Amino acid sequence: MRRASILIALLITSCASSQERPLRDASRDAAKAVRKRDAAALANKTIPAVRGRVAYREILADESSRDQWVSALKKPIEVRAEATIFLDRDQPVEAVRTEHGWRFAEDPTNLYDQSSPRAALRSLVLASRNERWDVLLSLAPERYRLDLTEDKLREAWTEGEYARDLQERRDRLAGRLADPIASDAHMATLALPDDEFVLLEREQGRWVVVDF
Repeated sequence: MRRASILIALLITSCASSQERPLRDASRDAAKAVRKRDAAALANKTIPAVRGRVAYREILADESSRDQWVSALKKPIEVRAEATIFLDRDQPVEAVRTEHGWRFAEDPTNLYDQSSPRAALRSLVLASRNERWDVLLSLAPERYRLDLTEDKLREAWTEGEYARDLQERRDRLAGRLADPIASDAHMATLALPDDEFVLLEREQGRWVVVDF
């Protein structure tokens, strides 16, 4: 049950505010889909990027499993409304609604944050535009950094054969920074047009970019 709960794209809330009420309604609708064993209706309650990863069979497998999910989705422990604030064109920052009002969910002053998948992607866009090759190096997985240096990154992004392609990919990514990101504790995926995607993974407490 835990594996599937990570993947289901529902935000769960405890407050009955107008912003959070639709989330509670969506959770109850999902509960109805589970009770009816309607995988298609349940899939409609998840974002497209994760539909293929939700463990529908596990959720709908037997009566006991379904009853647990119906109970959890019908009366969630907590519901949390989330939002994205653009401090600049390429600087989306996540916010969350609390009982005291909206609060930043990450440090808005940390330009090169890697504490979340979205923060890591934002850092990649800003670092490449600001020519912070040291930051780009830190955004690469450790297995890639074995053969990378700041000079190699500078050359690749500014003079190399694929420099234009890297910059075009970066600019395309910049326009998608606020899109939904499917993630669990270890991996994250941002879906792009034409069946392409950006892949990240969690490494030693921070997020790194595997492919974009």
